[in-house]
Order: sequence, then C-alpha cells, then structure tokens
Amino acid sequence: MAEENPDEAAYIITKYLEDGQTLTEHSSRNYTGKASVIYATKDRYEGDFKDGLREGVGTYTYFKEEGPQNKYEGEWVQNKKHGIGKMIYGGVGEYFGRFENGKRHGEGVFKYKKNGNVYSGSWKYGVKHGHGEFIFEKTKMKIAGEWENGKIIKGKWIFPNGVYFEGPFVNNFPKGEGIWHFTNGNTVKGSFSQELKDNPNPEENAEEGEDNSQITVINWTTDPEISDPTRELYKVEETLLPPEELEEKVEEKKEGENAEKPPEQPNENPEENQIQN
Repeated sequence: MAEENPDEAAYIITKYLEDGQTLTEHSSRNYTGKASVIYATKDRYEGDFKDGLREGVGTYTYFKEEGPQNKYEGEWVQNKKHGIGKMIYGGVGEYFGRFENGKRHGEGVFKYKKNGNVYSGSWKYGVKHGHGEFIFEKTKMKIAGEWENGKIIKGKWIFPNGVYFEGPFVNNFPKGEGIWHFTNGNTVKGSFSQELKDNPNPEENAEEGEDNSQITVINWTTDPEISDPTRELYKVEETLLPPEELEEKVEEKKEGENAEKPPEQPNENPEENQIQN
C-alpha cells in the first residue's frame, strides 16, 4: 500500500467547472480547465491546467513572509514558464519577454529597480547571450554588442554626446585594442588594460553578499606622440562603468513539486538559478 502524502490536505485547488460551479479538492490530477491553487508552500497559482499540469496562461505568486514578492504572469507548458511572460523579481526588477523551459530565453527586457538600468536584447537559458544593449539610467551611457554567458565580449561603449569606443570587453569592461570614434569623424586607436585595486569604500553600492573589496580600474594607452583626447571621457567614477550586475536568485524547484502529475509522468522541473548576469 502506497504511503499517503502528508501534505495532501495542504494542497487546495478550486476548479472552475464549465457549468459555472466550483469544486474544491486536494489534487489537480488529470484536470483540464481553469483553477485557483494554494500549495503546501503557500505559493499560489491561478490559471489554466491541462491534464493536471499548469499549461496555458496563468499567474504564479511566490510566498514570502515579508518584503516584496516574486510573481510570474504569462504562458506555461507542462508546469514551466514557456512563451511570453512577465516576471517580477521582488525588489530586484522586472523582466518581460520570452521564456523557455522555465528560464529567460530569446528576446526580452530586464529593468533593474534599484537604479533604473535596462538591458534589452537576447537571453539564453537565464543569462544575457547574443546581441543586446545595456542602458545606464544615471549617466545615459550605453554598452551594446555581443554578449556571452551574461557578459559583453565585444561591442560599443557609447556616451550621450555620440562619442563611442568600439572594441573587445572582458568582465564587462573594455580591454584590448579598440578605436574611439568622435562626432567630428576623427578616430583614435589604442588599447585598454585592466587592473584590480583595493576599494577605498567597500561598503558603498555593495549588494548583500557581494565582495566589494576590490574594484576594476581601466587604463587607456595610445601612440605617445598623439595627444590623448579620450582621457576625460573614460576617467569617470568606477560605478558608472559597465558593472557586474548582481541579480537575486529565486528557488523555483517547488514549482514542480507543488503541482501533482499523473504517475506515468516524472517530475522534471529542476532547480533554476533565475537571475544571473
């Protein structure tokens, strides 16, 4: 005899039947239609089901004792976020765009709540990957180009006055040979190097859990016989340079654990590190 599920009574699903009636039960198994669910974890889902799984359009709210909650509104396939949707990451920010297999994948826009910065472009299973543009709200600077595993690897560092650097990037800072382009048509070739230095103000702008003891300083060199017209451009506060964006990680393993599945269908909803760079 199979052991009873001790959390069964805590799983409450209200099914909205076609005749306008409602039916409250403790299992979604084999159900197709609209429903409202309160899970044992106190997470909530309201939306479509197909054969007992979240599939169609629905809203999933992650329970949190205090502070801003995480919430997803959009399309689902077999218990996973899949298609077009909007994910609110508590106090971190909002993402609107495409999801695949539970993660940000395809074209989408992420707006960070703390500073108003915006990334718009391509994602690959949760991280920035492909062509994209990052806009800094405070300075109106941009970095635009090709991203790989959450970081820009080549592209342009664009200033509000139209001047821009074009070349390679490492750890979201320019590094290596590149060219400065000026609005009058002039160009200057040279090279950026990087070095780590002790941060005199490690507490400033530090996120929870972040090691802010060192900062990256960039240095530009060019032909010594040529006056460097770029120096006042790139010698700005380190915080205005392309930073390593720290994004909150949200556990979603319980999404798969929360919805009952037919016995012949294994539970395939791995834990997701939702917001990486």
